[in-house]
Order: sequence, then C-alpha cells, then structure tokens
Amino acid sequence: MNRYKLTFEYDGAQFRGWQKQPDLRTVEGVIEEALSTLYQQEIDIVGQGRTDAGVHAKAQVAHVDLPDKYDAAKIITAMKSLLPGDVALLTIIPAKPDFNARFDAISRSYRYQIIQRSTPLFRHICWNVYHQVNKNLLQDCAEILKGEHDFVNFCIPSESGYQTTTCTIMQSRWAEEGDILVYHITGNRFLRHMVRRLAGTMIKVATGQISFSDFAGLLTKNEMNQKGFSAPAKGLILEQVTYLSD
Repeated sequence: MNRYKLTFEYDGAQFRGWQKQPDLRTVEGVIEEALSTLYQQEIDIVGQGRTDAGVHAKAQVAHVDLPDKYDAAKIITAMKSLLPGDVALLTIIPAKPDFNARFDAISRSYRYQIIQRSTPLFRHICWNVYHQVNKNLLQDCAEILKGEHDFVNFCIPSESGYQTTTCTIMQSRWAEEGDILVYHITGNRFLRHMVRRLAGTMIKVATGQISFSDFAGLLTKNEMNQKGFSAPAKGLILEQVTYLSD
C-alpha cells in the first residue's frame, strides 16, 4: 500500500457535510465509494478536518493508502467518471508513509462570502445581506481577531466536549471582490462553526444590531449564554490547507 495526499474541490449544497454518516449523502462517503469501486475493495480516506452541511471547499485535503495498481493520472481520470458532478479530485501526489492530512496541517484558510443583491447565480455560495453594511466596522472587528484568542463564544462544542478553544489567527480581513464582500481568515486551527459565527457576528456589528464592544467582549475565556451569531453555511468556503512540506 502507498500513501497519497489528495486535494478535492466540492460544492457542499447537496451534502450533509464532509464526515461519513449512515444513510446520509456526505463528501467523504461519495469519495470512498468511488475509490472503492475503482479498486474493487474497501478504501478509507482521512480528511484534514470536517466541513458542515452546506459548506464548500476549493481545496480540501485528505490522505489515503492505496494498492500499487494505478498511477496518479489514471486515478484522476477514473475519478472524473466515478465521482458526482459536485465533487472533483484535483490532485493526488505520493506522500510519506507517516503523512497525516489532519495532524500535519499547520494552517487553514477560509473565505466567507456576502452579497447585497438578489443573485440566482451565486445563491448557493453567498449569504444575502440587504442591510447597509459599515465596512469600516467590519475591518475593525477583523483586526482585533489577529493573534491568539479564546474563541469559546464563537463555537459549538464537539460531541466529546471542549479540548481547547484557543486558536491563533494569522490573517483576518474583509475585501470587496466585485459584487461580493469577502471575509478572509487563516488560522492554525478552527472550532466548529467558528468562522460562520465570526462572520455573522461581525455583520451584526456592521449593520448596527450590536456594538463593537459587544463583539470584543465575546473574546473572553468566560463562556457566555449568548454566543456569536452564526451566518448561513452556504457562504463558507475552505480555501487552502498548508503543510510544512508545501
């Protein structure tokens, strides 16, 4: 068996998230089904992390151990016909036997997309926000997130509870890209719903529904009953996962 590093792109609109679940359509599930069909044996993959139902990925990374049967070009060609149209295998490269897509990652980058008009074309990949948005306030909120913080008030606990809710944020900024207002964030790790809650709560500030001080007050180690507001899943895209070997 040889270990490979895989990169996938997918539209998450019709998936119940990344992680395989019984009787539900998931990204991991359809990928494993396709690989198992190709190799005529059960194949399991390990993703760098989970994305929730409705969340998209431009570059989701996974690792897999495969029999020495096909080269990378053959695998990519075969997967084009075996995968559904909302998932694509972009790259497959040989990896060291101990490479781990999850534990070897040193940073992840996401983008959250907002649009302020009706848009049939972008309806699955943007959150429609029709209120007037104060972009200066958005940048002020983004700026204070840089560095190491406790994000307990911007997440939901995992099934096993909290391990640590401290994350280090290297990039946090808003940008206008044509009609779309995009939040870019890079961190060493992210908690469940963290990016969606950050984006949603920043929009609450920028539309005058809560104050900047309310937002800043959520960056505390003290867990509050009223946490950050979660933006819809459809605006979130996993953009990049970085490794020391990159």
